[in-house]
Amino acid sequence: MANPLKEYAVPYQKGDLVFKEGDGGSEMFVIQSGKVEIYKEIDGQKRFSVVFEKGDFFGEMSLLESLPRTANALVLEDAELIVINSTVFDQMIRQNIEIAVRMLRKFSSRLRETNALLEKHASMVKGVQKTAPLEVSSGAKEQPPAAPAKEEEDKPPVLAQFMDEESLQVFPVYKEITLIGRGDPVTGHTPDVDLTDEDVKRSVSRRHAKLIYQNGNFFLAEEPGTLNGTFVNNKKIQSGVLVPVKSGVIVGFGMIRLKFVEARHFGGGKKARN
Repeated sequence: MANPLKEYAVPYQKGDLVFKEGDGGSEMFVIQSGKVEIYKEIDGQKRFSVVFEKGDFFGEMSLLESLPRTANALVLEDAELIVINSTVFDQMIRQNIEIAVRMLRKFSSRLRETNALLEKHASMVKGVQKTAPLEVSSGAKEQPPAAPAKEEEDKPPVLAQFMDEESLQVFPVYKEITLIGRGDPVTGHTPDVDLTDEDVKRSVSRRHAKLIYQNGNFFLAEEPGTLNGTFVNNKKIQSGVLVPVKSGVIVGFGMIRLKFVEARHFGGGKKARN
């Protein structure tokens, strides 16, 4: 089936600057192929860098609010970008409401990642403040430093685990809703099951799928916008649909294949090793 937006595709070469911070603009971009780095430049250095890949979009703030660009967009490898202006965007939304829904979900995902980054930064600042030396007046006795807080000895019980039968790497599941994907070192966002090291070919999306534990049963659901598919026993599942999974099934995230095992089948819920 032909891509209806193919006529809006524009080729870019590695090193091209799609736009720079402060530029005017009224278009957004969807990556058909290649990679684009979005970053700010502060004191001559790149800051807040994030790399977008096929299926990602960027530049939507200028399209939606007619604001100047807030960052730079640099092509990291030869790319094809769909360039969408406000007229085309309006037509797309009117013809297919699912586009708007997917964008809202993506906005929500980015907001969560930004909030996580802000919380991480705030905790770091708070930690620095707590460990700052106290001023001691003349003749006053300096108080000894407080004993470090005792780390939590035990994690919650393991509900299940994913295992790579070739490398024997184990990914324990502790939560009733477990996010599976790749970590983002720029934002600091790390999924509950982080397949970054396993996924050398980068076939797993950053937010790829969720494992959901309900009433003693497990279900797998692919996240909206996931690329390269999610599989149960080599059968591709539909995005957003809960698919039951049981011990022994082979689940796939992109090109990664893992065996799923419930806790009751590996020792009654004892801890699994990372």
